[in-house]
Amino acid sequence: MNLKNTLILFGLFFCVATTQAKTNDLPSIESFAKHQQFFGIKLSPDGQHFAASMNNADGKRIVGIFNRASGKVTGMFNFTGSEFPTNFYWVNNERVAVGVGIKLGSFAQPRPTGNILAMNVNGKKRVMIYGPGSKEKTPFRMRLVDMISDDPKHVLIEQMGPRSRAFRLNVYTGRLIKAGMSPPTARNFIADNKGVIRFASAQEDKNGKNYVNLYYRKDANSDWILNDSIHADDGQITPLGFSKFPGKVFVRSDQNTTTSAIYLYDVNTKEMEEVFSHPTVDVGSLDIDRNNNLFAAHHEADYSHVEVLDKTHPLGRWYPAFIKTFKGAKVRITSTTDDMSEFVIAVQSDKNPGTFYIFDTKTQKLAELFKAKPGLDSTMFGTTEAFKFKARDGLDVHAYITLPKGKETNLPLVVIPHGGPHGPRDYWTYDDDVQFLASRGYAVLKVNFRGSGGYGREFQRKGYRKWGSDIMTDIFDATNWAVQQGIVDKNRMCVYGVSFGGYSALMTVVKEPDLFKCAIGNAGVYDMDILYEKGDIPQSAFGTNFLDKVIGHDEAELNEFSPARNVDRIKADIFIVHGKKDIRAHYDHALFLREQLDKKGIPYEWMAKDKEEHGFYDQKNRHELYERMLAFLDKNIGDKG
Repeated sequence: MNLKNTLILFGLFFCVATTQAKTNDLPSIESFAKHQQFFGIKLSPDGQHFAASMNNADGKRIVGIFNRASGKVTGMFNFTGSEFPTNFYWVNNERVAVGVGIKLGSFAQPRPTGNILAMNVNGKKRVMIYGPGSKEKTPFRMRLVDMISDDPKHVLIEQMGPRSRAFRLNVYTGRLIKAGMSPPTARNFIADNKGVIRFASAQEDKNGKNYVNLYYRKDANSDWILNDSIHADDGQITPLGFSKFPGKVFVRSDQNTTTSAIYLYDVNTKEMEEVFSHPTVDVGSLDIDRNNNLFAAHHEADYSHVEVLDKTHPLGRWYPAFIKTFKGAKVRITSTTDDMSEFVIAVQSDKNPGTFYIFDTKTQKLAELFKAKPGLDSTMFGTTEAFKFKARDGLDVHAYITLPKGKETNLPLVVIPHGGPHGPRDYWTYDDDVQFLASRGYAVLKVNFRGSGGYGREFQRKGYRKWGSDIMTDIFDATNWAVQQGIVDKNRMCVYGVSFGGYSALMTVVKEPDLFKCAIGNAGVYDMDILYEKGDIPQSAFGTNFLDKVIGHDEAELNEFSPARNVDRIKADIFIVHGKKDIRAHYDHALFLREQLDKKGIPYEWMAKDKEEHGFYDQKNRHELYERMLAFLDKNIGDKG
């Protein structure tokens, strides 16, 4: 197999630049504004082909299929409008399936449509095997459950409805074959190694209390039985997959711990045997091979860690060597051949947005395939360090600070609160915004304030109804920590954020008018009434229930927590950025904020783009935003010496 030809092909087909223009030896603004080019690559089961997710020359996400021996592109999945490939997978040696979603802005998570496209490696027989264009039209959303290793023509799917149903989906024709039905109300089931659904979970309300019901059946011909019922206040349980041990199922649960851990649930004894947990953070992604052997778990309290659970596993045993080779960077095995003789690994770090390698276990040779952002010059990038501090009420809070190369004290600071706020969190990883600012001499602070995801259910709950209070004080306390360490100049600090981060940018300068010199709000939420009325969140029962839980209906509190209703407290310089088509944080948020600033005669800078949604996607707009951000920051807190 000619790896060299494949690498040449990647360069020629996408016209990848390997150098970049620099000004005064700094990485160019263009290099940060430009979208990531490669996102993932997967080996076919026989190792003869690659499938890769990438952006084309127009910045549109596609999935391509490549022949390893010839280096030729043999097939391509293209998408139109807001369509977006959510995932892709080899269903057999000759066929690739791709999930279709909708992407509504750079900072919006893709929404899966449930539609699936499939195509042969030679580019032929491309069909919609599930969705409006398939032979069997259905209004129901679906979820892939199992690849069915002994049946290469079918995958097992869950068709979601009032009661979920299982089907074998023909990956060539789209034909559906009934494969069973879940217990009543169950929306999450798993199949055994033969593709038979035999374990399921469901939520149920009993006398005003919420329970998680676990159902089990012995085989395809048996009835479902209620195996266990657990009060939701005692924790959640999510089925993951059958193990190689008879009668035992892998589950993710926080029933016995405050963080989410991995257990083996015994359907006979109802006992849970802990496989792995971490006292501070939820267990992240898992490595489970096609034979249902769990061999590694990933977690990140500070830096990236891989816990090898089975050191004799043909894949897991390589992790220690890779971690040593890449000096502590994030390493993840992403795909393998059927015989596990070759596999692809993805490597990331604070300075590396991603590099993909292929490893041959027979020769023990590691070869680079491609970089996520080719040509990016990381020599001037800053180093990101993790730290933990005590909030003013004694709560342990984790954060990351990135320092410009060669500088450690008396620095101007930009605080970047993350979006969400509940569910997302910041990680030790590459970030365009962070490294752009660090390359221009700014220290950058990111805080996993209370309410962030990933630190267990209690930590997340501590942020409910605290958007404009305790979450903000966590940000202030992290900022003061950086000042007390002598890292930053307390007179040169600004805050910038996107989505909830945009909210935080404005709310911080409302709450502490003298702390920050400036604030940049991008795609932010600025008024709680508008949040309940406009955008896609209040359009569903799930969304309104979420808002009821996390911000509530206390009128005085909602007014106090709305930056736009408290602009008279602001002393900092303001820069507002928004996409006019944003349906997550509706454009009306920015308009209402502008109206209130105008009423009070408060000056501000403004940048709104007609065709942008939740976060700027167009490369020219991203470039302009970086230029204007830099000018705005330099004016307010730049090095005037």
